[in-house]
Amino acid sequence: MTRCSSRCDLLRRLVLAAAAIAVVAPATASAANCRLTESVKDKLDGSQVAFVGRVVAVTPVQGAGIPTFDYRFRIDHSIKGISGDRVTVRAARLIDIDNQVVTPSNVTIGVLASHAGGRLVTNSCALVDPGSLMGASDEPKGGLIKVAVGLVLLGLVVWYSLRRLKRRRAAETQGLAFRPDPNLDASGRRNGGSDPKV
Repeated sequence: MTRCSSRCDLLRRLVLAAAAIAVVAPATASAANCRLTESVKDKLDGSQVAFVGRVVAVTPVQGAGIPTFDYRFRIDHSIKGISGDRVTVRAARLIDIDNQVVTPSNVTIGVLASHAGGRLVTNSCALVDPGSLMGASDEPKGGLIKVAVGLVLLGLVVWYSLRRLKRRRAAETQGLAFRPDPNLDASGRRNGGSDPKV
């Protein structure tokens, strides 16, 4: 083997490795970096459609300059802006939160999407953990009702207490209030004696 062929072979391998890194690294880096800027709650508030589902089919779209795909989802939980059990979302190649290319599988994905040109569109930054998406959508509701019920209960307790206090004062002024006999101990016996008071 000649010196050039071994160097050329090494050079070819380095070029192929660099090309593979150049293709994979930007998609992976962009998928990882976009998740650090917004919370799931902020993303949910900014999206028109949100659901938790599983990819059942990926179909390439012809004629687009950038490789674009139609992702067909089976919806497990509809969260916002969609009804039905299946939906198609258009996107460039999707990378999930584990930095894996999204393919048809039984893996549950949280998806945030928007309407554009009569169809739903999304991107890798709009894929979120399904548990986080469900948690962000399950905010406590009915805060004003809970406060109102609490105030009504507080009012009833105060009213009942004031009513009892008023009756007690009225009974004391009429001499009907219960006054314990100072000659009796706690068991009802006379102090110093063993006979209970009858």
